[in-house]
Amino acid sequence: MKKLKLLFPVLLSLLLISCGGEASTTNEQEQPKNQKISGTITGAEGEKVRLMVIENGQQVFIDSTVIVDGYYELQTNTNQLREYVVFVSTDIPAILFLDESSSEVELSGAVPGFGENYSVKGSKHSEDVRDYMKFITQFTQTEQALYNEYNTIDPANTKRKDQIMKSLDSISVIQREYAVENIMKDTTSPVSWMLLNELMPASGIANMDTNDLVYYQRVANGMKSKYSYSEYPGYILTNLVNIRTQLAQLNAPPSAAAEINQPDPDGKMISLSSLKGKVVLIDFWASWCVPCRQANPEVVTLYNKYKSKGFTVYSVSLDEDKEAWKKAIKDDNLSWPYHVSDLKGWSSEPAALYGVGAIPATFLLNKNGEIVGRDLHGSELEQKLLELLEE
Repeated sequence: MKKLKLLFPVLLSLLLISCGGEASTTNEQEQPKNQKISGTITGAEGEKVRLMVIENGQQVFIDSTVIVDGYYELQTNTNQLREYVVFVSTDIPAILFLDESSSEVELSGAVPGFGENYSVKGSKHSEDVRDYMKFITQFTQTEQALYNEYNTIDPANTKRKDQIMKSLDSISVIQREYAVENIMKDTTSPVSWMLLNELMPASGIANMDTNDLVYYQRVANGMKSKYSYSEYPGYILTNLVNIRTQLAQLNAPPSAAAEINQPDPDGKMISLSSLKGKVVLIDFWASWCVPCRQANPEVVTLYNKYKSKGFTVYSVSLDEDKEAWKKAIKDDNLSWPYHVSDLKGWSSEPAALYGVGAIPATFLLNKNGEIVGRDLHGSELEQKLLELLEE
C-alpha cells in the first residue's frame, strides 16, 4: 500500500526521499538572497511564515517573516532549481519548485486551508504543482475513509480487506493515468518527479506494472539534461534502484540474515540471533533522520498490534550522539527492548554488513531468521506479518 503520502499530498516529494550520507542541519543564519516570494495571506495576521528548502534529503531553513497587514515577503538563497516548502501556522504547507526562470513569485492564500487552496503566479512549475494538488485532493476524503477502515477492521476479515484494496486500486488507476499523461508532456519538469508517486498501486509494489519503471528513468534523464547541477535526479534513480531491488526480493527465496551483536543504550549486548523464533523487523534509523522519525509511528502501531503474537522490532541506530538516540527512542515511544548502536554514524558496521546506504531501511525476518522482505510498508508489511505469524 502507498504510504499516507496520498493523504497529505503536499509532502509527497519529502517522503519520496530518505536520509543518505551525512545529516544536514537546520539553521536560521543570514544567507544570500536571490528570489522573492511574496503575497497576501488572510486569517493569519501576526503569524510567522517560514520557507524551507529540500537539500541533501532534508528540510533546511532559508527565511522567515511575520505577516503584517496581510502581506509577507520571503527570499531564497539561490536561483537554481530547488523544492521549497512554505509553512504558515499549523496548516498543510504549500510546495514551490523554483528555478532560473522564477525571479518573483506571488503565493497567496488563507488560513485555515492554506496548503489546500492557494494561488501562485510567476513560476510555471509551481502552478503545475498546485494543479496536481487540486487533482489529488478530490480523492483524499474517500481514500482516508478507506484507509481508516482497512486499518481498524478485524485482520481475519480478508474479504472486506480485499474489497477495500480493490477500491483503492481503482482510484490509483485514475491517478496513474493523470500522472502518465502529464509526465509525458514534460519529462524535464520537477513536477514529473512528484507524479512518479502515482505509478505505485495502493495495494503495493507487488502489483506494480513494471513497464512503468521506464518513466522513472525518463524523468531522471530529462531533469538531469535540464538541471545538470541538481541533486534531485539522483533521488529518482535511487528510488528506481530500491523498487527494482524490492521486486527482485519478492521473487527471491529467503536468505539467512547476517548476525548483528551490538550494545543497547545501557551497554548490554543484544544479538539478532537471540530473537530467532520471532518475526523480526530490522529497522535502520537515526534520531536526526526526518523520514525515519516520520516512519516511526507506523512501526509503533504494528508492534503494539502484533507483539503478543510473536512480532518484534530490532532497531539499529546510525546515531553518534547517545543522548540524542535515547531521547528519540523515548519521544517516539519505541517501546520494544531491542535498540542497538555502535554510535559510528554512517560508519556503522551493521549498516555496512546489510548494504544500507540510505535510511530508513528495513528488513523483515521470518521465525527462522531469514530475510523475506525489504522496505515493506503499510498493508504490504502487515499482510506479510500476518502470513509469517501464522506459519
